[in-house]
Amino acid sequence: MMTIRPIITGARPALAMASRFSISLFALMLLSSCSNDPRDEVDDLAVAKMPTEQMQSTDFLSLNEDKPGTQCHVQRYLVPGKYNVVMYYSPYDATSMNYAQRLMQLPQVNRNVAVRTININRPEIQAIDWESQIALDMQLQTLPFFVIYGPRQELRAKGRPAFEQVNQFIREMPN
Repeated sequence: MMTIRPIITGARPALAMASRFSISLFALMLLSSCSNDPRDEVDDLAVAKMPTEQMQSTDFLSLNEDKPGTQCHVQRYLVPGKYNVVMYYSPYDATSMNYAQRLMQLPQVNRNVAVRTININRPEIQAIDWESQIALDMQLQTLPFFVIYGPRQELRAKGRPAFEQVNQFIREMPN
């Protein structure tokens, strides 16, 4: 028995080749957009325009103060050689605001700590903004939410363990 190979003529081969090319191009674009390297993107925040030396010598820094609710690449703003406490907060959360006051003083009494804060609230929301992109990306359930990075900028604690460590730092502060 003879096997007959179909012969495709006309526009079909060109269409098939174009489809394969389109799929390959789409896959390549998708892969290139999935980079996790924070240096691949530039934050559109005032703090991103600070010289590195100034940013790293500033022990307390509000990362998105000029654009509340805007996500940023926290790792870019960590101070090498120090423990970095990152607090996600809402100005409409009384507990967050109490912690913010204490955390502003923390680097002055503990030279091994730097503090970075991120306001989760979009400007138009006049309550805790649980629907902000930051809150959704971080899957926030409580505020304030803390993340601690070590002196080599490695993640040390997140959530409840970070909260407990921040409380320990605060307890060690003079009244």
